[in-house]
Amino acid sequence: MKNCLLRPTLGLVCVVLLALPLFAQRGKGGGGGGGSTACAIVATPTVSSSTATAGGDSVGIFSRVTNCSSGKGRYTVTVAAVSSCGAETVIASSVISFSGGESKLISVPYSVAANTCKGMSTVYVSASSGSTMLANQSTALFIE
Repeated sequence: MKNCLLRPTLGLVCVVLLALPLFAQRGKGGGGGGGSTACAIVATPTVSSSTATAGGDSVGIFSRVTNCSSGKGRYTVTVAAVSSCGAETVIASSVISFSGGESKLISVPYSVAANTCKGMSTVYVSASSGSTMLANQSTALFIE
């Protein structure tokens, strides 16, 4: 009878003792950059051509995004265009991981849709962390 109670109790104690270090690890902070706050810089984007034809041209959009924090960061980088009539088109959006102080070049092709309003449009590149916009820059693109 003594063995029936001693073995399971001893096994349970061993499992708890082995699991304690794992629970202690879960409570520790870190891994995200040492408590630094999110910080990003977006360079003013450039376009391969300042003029594009609706439905016929593809334009290259180029920019640089920098993590100005000393810690690691994961930022959503979005490239979009707003036509002269106010219609927004998200060209590309991606979550990108950065080391502290790291810069990454952004290069995205934009095929201008045939139904895009003619006139001056705006192309912009933004970086955000969660729902917080960190940086945003834009440039003009004329649609013929």
